[in-house]
Amino acid sequence: MLTVRGSTKPMSISAGGVIGIGCALPPDAGPFICARVLVVADLIRRVLEDIHSAQVLAAVITDDQAAVQAAWRSGLMLRPVVGVFGTRSGAEAGIGRPLNLIVASGGSEPALPPTIATGSVHSTVPYPEADLATVRFALESAPYSNQLEVTTTVLGDARTTLGRWRTLLNQWSHHRSYPIPADWRTAAIEALDDNLNVADVVAMMTQLEEDDSIEPGAKFEAFSYLDRILAVDLSRDLGRA
Repeated sequence: MLTVRGSTKPMSISAGGVIGIGCALPPDAGPFICARVLVVADLIRRVLEDIHSAQVLAAVITDDQAAVQAAWRSGLMLRPVVGVFGTRSGAEAGIGRPLNLIVASGGSEPALPPTIATGSVHSTVPYPEADLATVRFALESAPYSNQLEVTTTVLGDARTTLGRWRTLLNQWSHHRSYPIPADWRTAAIEALDDNLNVADVVAMMTQLEEDDSIEPGAKFEAFSYLDRILAVDLSRDLGRA
């Protein structure tokens, strides 16, 4: 069961079933703010679908069609939505059911259903045109309700980590496959279910890569499994010399 606490009270979303999620993008918001709302909603969706076997119907709520289309073309690895709608009622009509959850930028929360609010984003760098996987990783690694400063250092650290993991995944892919350590997998899922605690997951992945007692094939399976949730294209360099 996924629990999120970025609202007036904690919300638990049960496994299985059909769940409606809305992404409310504020008018005239900057690209980093829009990206954070979309990435957090997509992260919730991936946890629900890939871990808890739920069916998610997602919709974007905004009057700025151009902004959301640009986000989908950018490489943020967002799963397709039913559509883009100007109002909550339009979104509910479009997906054919009420919205169970709305993800919105802090200070622009719609009315019920319960809304989780992402923190504001301040950037000292322009929204990049390449390697949006790095942007996604930086956005989802920070607690989603906290204010986030996007700097060259933040993006550089994210880029370095992804580069190292992609290289390691390529190396591990040449070894015999082994199952993901059961206790490690359980702990990773528990972290994601606990308010999308990606920071703990990243720490676990870092510890696993340095653990010589774990077979490389098991590390490959573990990182590949979590990349389905984090969606940062860790398999990009597979097969390269």
